[in-house]
Amino acid sequence: MAELHLPWRLLEDGITDPFLHFAVEETLLRRVSEGKSQPTFRLRQVTPCVFVGVFQDPREDADVDYCRTRGIDIVRRPNPGGAVYQDQGSFCYSAFFPKHPTFELLGIQETQDLYRIMGEIVVAWCKSFGISAKAAPVNDVEIGSRKVYGSAQVEMGTSIVHSGTFLVSTDIHVMEAALRPSRLKFMNKGFSSVRERVLNLSEAMKSPVDIREAMEHLVTECRQRMPIDLMPSPLTDEETREAHALCETKYARLEWTFPTRKPFSTTLSTKALSGVVILDLQMDGPFIEDVAVRGDFLIERQEQLASVSVSLKGKSIQEALEIVRQCSLPADISRALADLLEDGGHGHEGAES
Repeated sequence: MAELHLPWRLLEDGITDPFLHFAVEETLLRRVSEGKSQPTFRLRQVTPCVFVGVFQDPREDADVDYCRTRGIDIVRRPNPGGAVYQDQGSFCYSAFFPKHPTFELLGIQETQDLYRIMGEIVVAWCKSFGISAKAAPVNDVEIGSRKVYGSAQVEMGTSIVHSGTFLVSTDIHVMEAALRPSRLKFMNKGFSSVRERVLNLSEAMKSPVDIREAMEHLVTECRQRMPIDLMPSPLTDEETREAHALCETKYARLEWTFPTRKPFSTTLSTKALSGVVILDLQMDGPFIEDVAVRGDFLIERQEQLASVSVSLKGKSIQEALEIVRQCSLPADISRALADLLEDGGHGHEGAES
């Protein structure tokens, strides 16, 4: 690794409210992208809750009634990926930083390369506990064939936040009851349930693991394997004020997590490399009247998907296919959308005949 090390803040703010938690996440990403806050490595835990990905519908991916009965909050996070259950037996980190010069020091060129870099760090984290693990594309780390860690990332301007979740001693029974993954989620993985898919570090070790120790091991691995100097420092007063304001106006509002969904005549889904892709279509004769894309897939720049969705309106299926095939979306998402559009076009032709 290069000798030059970048100064980063090590942040442990103690915020456990999941709504304020994500307001802090968005605030820090925006401020880092604007050069108003320093690069930050944030360690975090929350009260029992379900995080759903930004493109997911919690009514489909979580058992809302069960969560309400158990007092488990549900919040839609600002990054993509699938729904996860969090409690005091799990912890997360988020790394907020400008892509340059960090990418040069890491020896990478593309944002997606971060999944490999951080995956290697998590594999080393497991090894520090005497556990053998492997990175599983795109964004997981597995012990055996069971997931102990998953990650997601978002770009804003020239900066990025890369986040990961660790299972140390999470209540898997509650997790399984709180989540409702689609059958496509486990397709080709050999699993049929959450219980079969995930694994706590403590279960792998067959002994309890202190969550504080697990977090300290991660900081040690990051210090050794990344070109950064981590110095503990709290949130600034300005960051705190902005985060509280954003929580009040966005994350704490019911309509953020449970947005109103309009009805569509056709809904199709498939499994891409990075996750499930769901396409909602409303046709007006041979033309697309409206379109929406949902799922637990991964994409760094959400505005790319919004732009493509807008550009499809008013187009025929063939015109839409050309747009999707030539767009700047990740290749696996582009291919998945093209397949679904073709299926939607055939279905519409069948309905018309």
